[in-house]
Amino acid sequence: MQPNIIRRDKLYIAGLTGDGVKTGEAWNHFDTQYKENPFPKADENGYEIRFYNGDKTAVRGQDIHVGFAAESADPIDRFTTIVLPATDYAVFDVYVAKGYDSSNAAMNHWLADNSAQYTPRMMNGSGFVVECYDEKFKNGDKPDSIVELWVPIYRSCQSCGMPLDAEMVFGKDSTESVFGKEKDGSLNQDYCYLCYVDGAFSVDTTMEGMIESCVPYTSNNNPWPDAETARKEMQKFFPKLTRWAK
Repeated sequence: MQPNIIRRDKLYIAGLTGDGVKTGEAWNHFDTQYKENPFPKADENGYEIRFYNGDKTAVRGQDIHVGFAAESADPIDRFTTIVLPATDYAVFDVYVAKGYDSSNAAMNHWLADNSAQYTPRMMNGSGFVVECYDEKFKNGDKPDSIVELWVPIYRSCQSCGMPLDAEMVFGKDSTESVFGKEKDGSLNQDYCYLCYVDGAFSVDTTMEGMIESCVPYTSNNNPWPDAETARKEMQKFFPKLTRWAK
């Protein structure tokens, strides 16, 4: 299963947070509240955000958020708005008649095969996925009814593994570019601005040398707890990066 890679700007999902094992109950509660207090929608889709921590749900009872896309993050009476960051998504089609878990194996296989290029994105320390109910969703378990499963991802520099995401690197609302540049000033979207300058790698080094130079910046829980863990983790995926692949 090959997903579509899409880019979405920030999404403001106004809705209700609930228990992921009681999805229908959460939607029913939201529908009742929305009928009593409708708000302007940014599109006609329904959105279901699921939060997780590794193989476990993030916080039981607060691991699902259902609702509609609002036009801004402005407070809406009776609802909570979750702001999804501007990011890339790997979009998988899930045929409802086959069950919502039917695409999990293929999705996990794709993520594993492409781990050097794409990394699942976290939000507030938790992983998340988005189920989008658009025009392809046709009221339940009809054979051609499809729910889109959006996995938030970011691309990694194929030299040092740094996220190629300006907001993650430079902070919220940054206008700086995280990409390297060719001699003519055009962007190279495989490498970051530190590794690739004026059409060439900025430092002549080995893979081991690059890992050691990255260790101080990836330790202290950013994202790994210490230098030893950071080194071991980078030794696993650096050989898959384009610059070091053999």
